[in-house]
Formats: sequence, C-alpha cells, structure tokens
Amino acid sequence: MREYVRNSEYHQDIKKLRELLSKVTDEQKLNILQRIKYVDSTALHEAADRDDAEMITTILSSLQSSDRLKLLMMRDDDNNTPLHAAAQGGHTESVRAILTSMTADQQIELLAAERWDCKAAVDMASGETAYVLSEYKIKAEEKADPGEFYFI
Repeated sequence: MREYVRNSEYHQDIKKLRELLSKVTDEQKLNILQRIKYVDSTALHEAADRDDAEMITTILSSLQSSDRLKLLMMRDDDNNTPLHAAAQGGHTESVRAILTSMTADQQIELLAAERWDCKAAVDMASGETAYVLSEYKIKAEEKADPGEFYFI
C-alpha cells in the first residue's frame, strides 16, 4: 500500500487501491495514510489537488467515520487541509467527495478549519465550488448537535 500511495503511476488504478486497502486493518490504513507524504502533503492532499474524487472516496470509504476526520484535518506545508486544497483549485467534485464522507458535526469542524492566514476553505473557493461549500455548511449546521452551539 505504501508503494501505491507513493508512486504516481498507480493513481489511476482504483481497483488496485481498493484491493490494497482491503488487505490492512483500519489502524494500519490510518497509520500509513498519515505517514506517507509527497513532499509536504498527504495522499488526500494530492488527490484533492488533482481533483481525483474517486481516489478520495475510495480512501475515505475504507476508513471508520471517526478516522476520516483525523486524515482530513492533517495539514500540508501551507497549513491547508485536503478540503482547502480542493477549494483553492476549484475542484467541486473533490469537495463533494470529502464532505459527503463525513457526519454533519465533522463537516462543521472541517469547514471551520482555518489556514495560517485565517482562511477557511469556503474563503478560498469561487464559483460553483464556493456555492457547494456554503450549501454544505448551511445543511451541516441544521443537522448538527444543538448542544454544540452557544447563543449569547
């Protein structure tokens, strides 16, 4: 699996990725996916950068819901999460792939994550991608656990 994630020539073979993911435990998957980096970003950052929604979906669907957020909160050398990377590139399908894999509470946490310059993913997006991020934020807030919000 480490070889698959490191070697860019394999990235088009989703069947191979699914096979590799099925051969390791959840703990091993998370460990590998957190450690393997291309320069200063993770496999999910790279997939988001190139708008590879299928790879994002394959990786995230192979993990427990609680582990997905751990991977998606990881930062690259610019302090971007994979969602920031997808938003900045205008990669709407990758944004959807990321957000549909998460619970409403996880979506809120990820959508609120800011970079070093205090920009959330929605602040970096434009056009359709910004619209999709805004819609997910509204829907997530409607579904979220009301105990998380404090009104002054």
